[in-house]
Amino acid sequence: MNPLAGEWVSKAEGDYVCVQREWRARKTPNFDALCFHAQQCAEKYPKGSSTFL
Repeated sequence: MNPLAGEWVSKAEGDYVCVQREWRARKTPNFDALCFHAQQCAEKYPKGSSTFL
């Protein structure tokens, strides 16, 4: 994997971890943050895969 692609994928996975954490929150889930990080994850994964081309 090229280093730039790895950075984008790593950042996307960090966003995904935040999404999972907020989704499982029992008392006070922050749905605004969940949606924000889901959107960011959806933008970053394709950027990482397009750097392979």
